[in-house]
Amino acid sequence: MRHKNLRFIPLVVLFATSTAVHADGVIKQLHKVNKQLSHVENTLSGTQNKYNNTTRTMKELKDGTYAEKSVERAVKKKQEKVVNNLIDSSNNVIRKATNSD
Repeated sequence: MRHKNLRFIPLVVLFATSTAVHADGVIKQLHKVNKQLSHVENTLSGTQNKYNNTTRTMKELKDGTYAEKSVERAVKKKQEKVVNNLIDSSNNVIRKATNSD
């Protein structure tokens, strides 16, 4: 009886190996699909942002406030950049002062 059961061991090992290899392939395909979906999602998000910006610009042009709002956005962006540069500079000074010990 024991001899009969031993005949099936190679078949079980082959089946288990085949299943593991197939599962690995499926996981790789799922990762690939997930990556592609992320790319599509990012593309859609970028397209939505462009649409929103275009819609906002058209509304501002219609209302006659485009130039004013455009300048406001430019000033706000420049202020944010100046503040970020100041923060980065102070962080660098602090880092250099603490590393010199």
